[in-house]
Amino acid sequence: MTGLRRFGLVALVFLLAGAAWPQEAVDEEAGGLQEDEDRARIEWADDLRYDPAEGMYHLTGNVVFSHQDITLYCDEATYDYDENSAVATGNPRIESEDTTITGTVIEADFDDEVATIADNVTIVTQRRRPEGEEPPPEDEEPRDLEEYRYKKTTITCERIVYEYNEDIKRATLTGRIKAVQEDKTAYADQAVYEELEDIITLTGHVRVVTDHGDEFRCPKAVISVEEDWIRAEQVTGVGRRRPEENEGAQAPAEEAPPTEEAPTEEVPPPEETPPAEGGGAGG
Repeated sequence: MTGLRRFGLVALVFLLAGAAWPQEAVDEEAGGLQEDEDRARIEWADDLRYDPAEGMYHLTGNVVFSHQDITLYCDEATYDYDENSAVATGNPRIESEDTTITGTVIEADFDDEVATIADNVTIVTQRRRPEGEEPPPEDEEPRDLEEYRYKKTTITCERIVYEYNEDIKRATLTGRIKAVQEDKTAYADQAVYEELEDIITLTGHVRVVTDHGDEFRCPKAVISVEEDWIRAEQVTGVGRRRPEENEGAQAPAEEAPPTEEAPTEEVPPPEETPPAEGGGAGG
C-alpha cells in the first residue's frame, strides 16, 4: 500500500470513528472538517490503528505532528485525542524555529503546550541566517556582535521540560548538564534556557572551561548565547592563559657550573748533597 493510500485511510478512519472525532470539530455549513488551532495536527503517518476500547490512536512510520510553532517527528506514537496528548518513541525529535531537541522518549501535552524529553537528551540551538547569506570562514573571528548570534550551542542532559507557549519558550534541564558553545564548555546540575532571550542560567556545581585553558567554578553562571558573554558569582579558581609567545617554548638549559680541578701539588726540587769535608787525598 503506498504512502498516499495509507494517508487516505487515516482520514477515512477519523471521519468514520464518530466517537473519536468530536462533533464540534465538524463545520456543518462547509460540510467538512473545522481546523482547531489548540489541537495537535497529524501531518503524516504511514499507518494508523484506532483502539476504541483505549480511545487511542497508534501511529507508525514517519509520524509527524504539528502544534503552534513546533513540529514533532518520530517512528511511533500513541495519541490520546480526548487528552490532546502524545507519547513519541523511535528517534523522536522536536523542532522549532532555531532549536532542535532529541531524546529517547517525548511526552507532549498539546493543551498545556509542554513537552517532556527524557534519556540521552540533546538540545541544539543556532539562529538561522537569512536566505542567501553566507557564513564567514570557520577560522575567521566574528566581525561584529551580530555574527555571534549564529553560533551553535549544544546542550546534553538527562531530562528537559520544554514550554513552547507563544510568550514563554523555556527549556528546564536536569541531570549531568553539559553545554558547549564553540570556545567554551560548561557543566552544571541544572539549567534553564530562555529561547526568546537566548540566555542559559546554570546552577549547582557550575564549572566553566575555555579552549584557552581558563577554568573557574561557581554556584551560578549566566551565559548569553546571542552576545557571547558570561556572568558568574562567588567564583573560585580563575586561571589565565600563558602568553602565546611562550607557549611551546622550552626553557633554556642551564649551563653546568665549571668543574673545579684539584690543585696540583708542587714537588720541591731534590736537595743538593753538600760536599764531604776533608775529601782531599791523604799523603
